[in-house]
Amino acid sequence: MDNELDLSALRGFRTVLREGSFSAAALALRIPKSTLSKRVADLESHLGVRLIERSTRTLRPTQEGEVLAARADRLLGEAEDIRRALGESGGTPRGHLRLAVPQVIGNLLIGPIAAGFRVLHPEVTLEIHFLDRTPDLLEEGFDGCIRFGPLEDSTQVARRLLHGQAMLVASPQLPGLDSLRQPQDLSRFPLVGLATVWSGGLPLQKGDEEITLPYDPPLRLGSHLAVRDALVAGAGIAALPGMIARPEIAEGRLVRVLPNWSTPRKAIYFVYPSAQSVTARLRAFIDHLAQEMGGD
Repeated sequence: MDNELDLSALRGFRTVLREGSFSAAALALRIPKSTLSKRVADLESHLGVRLIERSTRTLRPTQEGEVLAARADRLLGEAEDIRRALGESGGTPRGHLRLAVPQVIGNLLIGPIAAGFRVLHPEVTLEIHFLDRTPDLLEEGFDGCIRFGPLEDSTQVARRLLHGQAMLVASPQLPGLDSLRQPQDLSRFPLVGLATVWSGGLPLQKGDEEITLPYDPPLRLGSHLAVRDALVAGAGIAALPGMIARPEIAEGRLVRVLPNWSTPRKAIYFVYPSAQSVTARLRAFIDHLAQEMGGD
């Protein structure tokens, strides 16, 4: 029997466990479900054990599957480090980068940034996915990602790109804006927010003063861009990231309300698996990204 372990099958197995189904895992890996099922079946046949117990509604790892899953991350991580190191010599950026960015940054900023990088480094190819979640970099084969807020995984490395804040904005035609004097006055206006599970309030700050307002928008939408469009149409008031709000304010489609108040500053980071995983092409992209986004 061939003793070599198929890394694509191993990655498929780990993705199935993470996503909770073969259908979701196949979508994440961008391969047909039948191909993924065969890879996992071949892996089970190769190892001579059953790795996943399947039913019509659920799946779970067997005891042997749990053992393999616990060790698979290290194997896949080492393989990814080798892949990143290949093809680069003398520090010249070349090869392929697979990255993930939030939808809002992808839609607003990443196109010209990526195009500019390709002009500077034509031997590097880019594959950039728009995800409103933090991917598992090793399991999903990403070289790095942009994310908001503090790191959740202490084994990863991050470079801060910039600090972002959201400002309160509305259509200039929204009735009653001239009556807004303090944050508590927002309770008289319809709010617009994101369609995410959110149990907290709306935090606002002015200098050293901080408050948290009750927050239950009657209109919640799936992206910041949809929120922007709803505000322009007169739906109410929302806290929009500056990168989205400023162009609309400049064109007169939105105005700031309570301009001395904004949400607390939130850092935006580029995150990658480890210091050892930084290739010349990844370092070049991070430097280019920081320069174009105005980070330090």
